[in-house]
Amino acid sequence: MHPRHSGLIGHARLVVAALVTTTTTVLAGAPSGLAATDTSVSTDPTGAHVVLVRRDTWVEVGPPRGGGGSGSPTGGCRRRWRLAPTPHFLSPTRHGDYLPMPLPPAPSPEHRPYHVWCDATYLSTVWLRPSQFTGGPAIDPRSIAERLARDLPYPAAMIAISPERRGLTGLESWFWVEGYTAEPLREAVEGFGLRIEVEAMPAMVTWDFGDGTAPSAGTLGRAAPTRSDVVHVFERGSRAIPFTVRATVRLDVRWRQNGGPWQPLNPVGRTATRTYPVAESRAVLVPRD
Repeated sequence: MHPRHSGLIGHARLVVAALVTTTTTVLAGAPSGLAATDTSVSTDPTGAHVVLVRRDTWVEVGPPRGGGGSGSPTGGCRRRWRLAPTPHFLSPTRHGDYLPMPLPPAPSPEHRPYHVWCDATYLSTVWLRPSQFTGGPAIDPRSIAERLARDLPYPAAMIAISPERRGLTGLESWFWVEGYTAEPLREAVEGFGLRIEVEAMPAMVTWDFGDGTAPSAGTLGRAAPTRSDVVHVFERGSRAIPFTVRATVRLDVRWRQNGGPWQPLNPVGRTATRTYPVAESRAVLVPRD
């Protein structure tokens, strides 16, 4: 049974390529005889190419399997460093699980305990600084923010209309977008010695009512029974083929580092479509008695 691990603080799944810089790894001082048998595999990420594949797990990428990294041999396996929930070495038992054994004190307040794996084989637990994974100029905070912006949980946009089933020429139809509100979508990740925050705010909706009139800029609208501020009056019916109504939501995106000033990122668009039949209204003369 593999151990459970707590993650670095953050709410996004993030992939950040990093070329780590040279620094000192402090081994955990595992009890004799409990370390992995493949002693040729280094537990030190220094000089290796690694990516953060989850909030708590760094994985070695390149060089090809069977070759060692510069100054950091892999023994032909892919190494993983997982942030340990507690400072304990994992002693394998006869039952296939692991018994936690206390580690010596951390060398400094910056050190964190990491379980090191060689593919599916547990190697050891070591004290490491996060900077050993992310130090140097390889980390670009803006690229992290751009990745967060791409991975935000954007909800699906849907168009709602009143009257719901069909419109009538000469009368108002009310429109609004479901799935989005005026509240921004937020995401943050922390654990590289910096904190990156991203916000995406619905800023404008471009409405195309599908009847040949020019698209117009508007808002998300308001749900019925309140009269929406997105209103359209159809001058002709849709006949056999319903009109296709399209709403394109533009979200303005911004980011900041370590609580600093907000900086813009490229806006994001989300589009919703819906077919809407519109009937012709006809005047009928009714004879008077």
